[in-house]
Amino acid sequence: MLVHEGHANARRFFTQANAGSYDSIVRFTTFGRDFAWKQEILRATGRRNSVLELACGTGILSSMLVQAGKSVTGLDLTLEYLAAAKRRVQLPLAQGTAEVLPYRNESFDAVVSSYLAKYVDMQRVADECWRVLRPGGIVVFHDFTYPTDGAMRGLWNAYFYILRVAGRLVTSWKAVFEQLDNVVRESDWVRQAESALSSRGFQNVSCRYHTAGTAAIVSAEKP
Repeated sequence: MLVHEGHANARRFFTQANAGSYDSIVRFTTFGRDFAWKQEILRATGRRNSVLELACGTGILSSMLVQAGKSVTGLDLTLEYLAAAKRRVQLPLAQGTAEVLPYRNESFDAVVSSYLAKYVDMQRVADECWRVLRPGGIVVFHDFTYPTDGAMRGLWNAYFYILRVAGRLVTSWKAVFEQLDNVVRESDWVRQAESALSSRGFQNVSCRYHTAGTAAIVSAEKP
């Protein structure tokens, strides 16, 4: 398995200690916007049926896709999160990294992810998505972005100050609350994703920002 700083961050952030509280934390810390962002991912898949979710976590998005009638396969780095996903919804699950996918060529109609992009080598992921997607397939990446508006940056920084204080009480999330803002601020995942997808041959590469520039969704199609 490939190991780099992104993997180290993901392994430090998502552990056996916090898998059980992930759903509540992500709903609370995003003020419920997580569900709305995931609905946008679902809409982007259109009528495509066979979907691979990278970094499926506890299966929140996977369950939404299944409820929409999709055939879903999930992949995640953390075993405890996969166990939580298995309790939520019945679907094929595997442990692994998005940079080396354990699937055959042209196996899926769509590849989606939420909160993965800032942790990976986007060129490797784009190459793997191209390999496992059928012609006409779509790839959709969603993640946090550091807002460009000055007022929103002020709110962002104040909010993470509050989360750092909260991390002293919610110790299983201390590393995330203390370090996630820096990871997002230093990430250039949107530009890297657009560049990687375009250079690999994907078409209709697009990016839409959401929630005052605090999140983005990048999508592209394999011709």
